[in-house]
Amino acid sequence: MKAAIINDFTKGPEYGDFPDPEVKDGEVELHVLAAAVSQLARSRANGTHYSAASTLPIIPGVDAVGETPDGEHFYFNSSNNIYGTLAEKAVVNRRALFPIDNTFDPAIVAATANPGMSSFMAIKERLGADNLRGKRVLVLGATGASGQLAIPISISFGASEVIGVGRNPEKLAKLDQFGVTSTIKLTDNDDQLKADLAKIGDIDVVLDYLWGDIAATTIADMISQRQDPQHTLTWIQIGSMAGQSSPLKGSLFRSIDFRLIGSGFGSFTAANLGDDMPALLKMITDGKIAVPVTTFPLSQIAEKWHDYGDNRLVFLP
Repeated sequence: MKAAIINDFTKGPEYGDFPDPEVKDGEVELHVLAAAVSQLARSRANGTHYSAASTLPIIPGVDAVGETPDGEHFYFNSSNNIYGTLAEKAVVNRRALFPIDNTFDPAIVAATANPGMSSFMAIKERLGADNLRGKRVLVLGATGASGQLAIPISISFGASEVIGVGRNPEKLAKLDQFGVTSTIKLTDNDDQLKADLAKIGDIDVVLDYLWGDIAATTIADMISQRQDPQHTLTWIQIGSMAGQSSPLKGSLFRSIDFRLIGSGFGSFTAANLGDDMPALLKMITDGKIAVPVTTFPLSQIAEKWHDYGDNRLVFLP
């Protein structure tokens, strides 16, 4: 079959021939209709993600929309580190297939499901679905696809306010369409950030897509200005776009009721994902959440892999 192929973690994928995947008991072969290039897909493809394969060659891609031989459409995640989803065919356990309406654009589902999953699972499984109702949420890294979707998803779980924080002023200005309450522009001026955080008052939950030094600065500023130290601040670490490490002082954890938890594959189970995915997909097919999409034929994977435009890249085998 034709596929995107990673032969070297330091280089992007090439388009070529790859052996067809073997279909085992309980599995079904699908023709891939649309596969998106998410941050997770990129980090696995360059070998930097903790779940990346240790041997090459591999097919990148972590999720897709596919069609069964009888014409039904399904969204699915791939747990196979060798056979990813950026290929003509994929083999998936039947229990990991999530049906979607055949009339709905598969590219939109493929583009939106993974970034939407990040905040949906963080809230539903790590925080607890009922624990966001009436709470004030701050999204650190709100200008990326995952951060943008975290705004309406937080609102759907009952958040009373959602504050978006990010660097790109043009993207911050567009967050109104996602339902954001207010925004804070990140700069290199730590005093300005501290002042901006003081203005918004005590936050209940932070959904963090950045980590790195900026997370440490934000945590320190929020805690030092906490009006009520017994008012719980729950920080959910989801992504590390600003760095894999963050220099946190131990005293921060003792000075207020501060809870730091992580959310990602490994912190919740495959069964959790299976239970929650239909609700997220319904939000997508009902038109409640979506990210803008740019599609290309899979044959153009080598030329378009490094296309970092505002839209989510989706390849069509």
